[in-house]
Amino acid sequence: MLRLSIICVFFTYTFLQSMADPDESSFKEDEDLSQLRTQFEKFKETYNKAYEEHEEENRFQIFVENLKKAKEMQEQDRGTAEYGITKFSDMSDEEFNGFYFNEELSNASSWPKEAFYQDEGTPMTNLSCPRQCDWRKYGAVTQVKDQRKCGSCWAFAAVANIESMWYIKRKQLVDLSEQELLDCDTYDKACKGGYPYNAYNVIMKLGGVMRACDYKYVAARRTCRFRSTAVAAKIVTFRSIRSHECEMSAWIARNGPLVVTMNAAAMKGYKRGIARPSFYGCRPNVMNHVVAIVGYGVYRTYPYWIIKNSWGANWGEQGYFRIYRGEKACGLNQFPVSAIVN
Repeated sequence: MLRLSIICVFFTYTFLQSMADPDESSFKEDEDLSQLRTQFEKFKETYNKAYEEHEEENRFQIFVENLKKAKEMQEQDRGTAEYGITKFSDMSDEEFNGFYFNEELSNASSWPKEAFYQDEGTPMTNLSCPRQCDWRKYGAVTQVKDQRKCGSCWAFAAVANIESMWYIKRKQLVDLSEQELLDCDTYDKACKGGYPYNAYNVIMKLGGVMRACDYKYVAARRTCRFRSTAVAAKIVTFRSIRSHECEMSAWIARNGPLVVTMNAAAMKGYKRGIARPSFYGCRPNVMNHVVAIVGYGVYRTYPYWIIKNSWGANWGEQGYFRIYRGEKACGLNQFPVSAIVN
């Protein structure tokens, strides 16, 4: 009789649990959904987002999907980086890639060096360099800019490099024009992408770069309005640096910032810290973005590059990001190049 009572109690408990579980699960799902809605509302407020009524739900679903991807990146990253909600969290990958990445770089891994580089020079024999270098601290870097919904990173990185090299040589920090390249560089495709070496060649052919205030950025190709009488900076040539990160560090410490081409797929959800994505999270043979390395350093056991991006100061670390140095992360070591200023 006692045994029968125990069996009855067991089955009653199991039945009640089976009845309770769906409600508990449903409550948990409702709670998660409520938290996501709250995060989405805060995101819209932070980044001043507003949608048409029919678009609201679609953007919310994209937002949720991007949070899932950011969580995956967080789990895979081996550095100190934090991933999560950014200004791009309501954009699908297709939209983001189309607006912010460089379509012309799809075959970057197969570029012949003789076509890309003007002057590779001789290898650096003395690779000793300081433990850290940050050209921002010397006043050699202009403010972070925003390419907006235009794949013009190639122009922004080339101009950022020239701005810094001009300051290092001439002690004049000048905000130069990216729009000049979008309009006057007919080798490249403006918002559809381009190459740094074309930008340098066009600047040399034109005779220099105008100030940004004299040739304002509009994030679209217009008629070339270059004026030789308004040139604010010039370059004499450009030089490639060998694809060794030790040599890149030595060059930056002795000469100034570099332009590099990389895979920036992991950066959509980047918030702060030292990114060290997995190989599969950031394949080095997929080139889609051009940026400027303005320094390097070490945090605890993590050596890193300091990279000036062109997605505005309201992304990443005030517009910059740090990425692990010494593992050829995201392929950024493959095509380092710099303008030469006399």
